[in-house]
Amino acid sequence: MKASLFLLSLSTVSAFAGPPILPRITPEALTTLQQHSPMARLQPVAEGEVTVTRPTDQSIIKQSMILHDGTNWTLVPKGAVIFVPPPMLARMDAKPVGNLLTFHEFLTINRAWITTNEVSFNQAAGTEPLSEERTAFWAKQDKVVIAVHQSGPISVNLLKATQAITQR
Repeated sequence: MKASLFLLSLSTVSAFAGPPILPRITPEALTTLQQHSPMARLQPVAEGEVTVTRPTDQSIIKQSMILHDGTNWTLVPKGAVIFVPPPMLARMDAKPVGNLLTFHEFLTINRAWITTNEVSFNQAAGTEPLSEERTAFWAKQDKVVIAVHQSGPISVNLLKATQAITQR
C-alpha cells in the first residue's frame, strides 16, 4: 500500500514538473554541431546578410481589383469580377479611400449593386464554360457579378471560358 502511494505521488510530481532548462547554444557551438551532424540544418547568418529575398514588384494591391462604394473598399483577385454594367464602372479599380472591409462585410453592405456567382474550379480554370443562361441574365441586371468558390472570391479565366462557350 505504501509503495503504490509512493509511486502515485512520484508520478503526480513528475507530471507537474516544468520542462528542463537547457543552456543556450552559442554560434560557435552551432557551427560545430552543423559540421558533425547532417541533421543540424540551421545555418548561422552573417551580420548584414539578407536571408529572405522578396520580389520588389509584387504587392497584393497589384494582384487585386479594388471595389469601393465611396466610404468603404475591399479587394478581390483580378479576374474575379466577371461582369460589370456600364453604370458601375466608376466603382471598379479606384484609389482605396475609406475603410478596408473583408469581402463578406463589403458584400453584405453593398448587396444592392453586387451579386455573386458560384463557380467550380474547372470553370475558374476555363476548362468548363460558364452557363450561357447566367451570362445572359447578368446583362439584364445592373449589378456587378463576382465569381466565388465556396463563398470566397476566385479568379476566372474568362478567355478560355468564352472560347469553350463558342466551341459548343
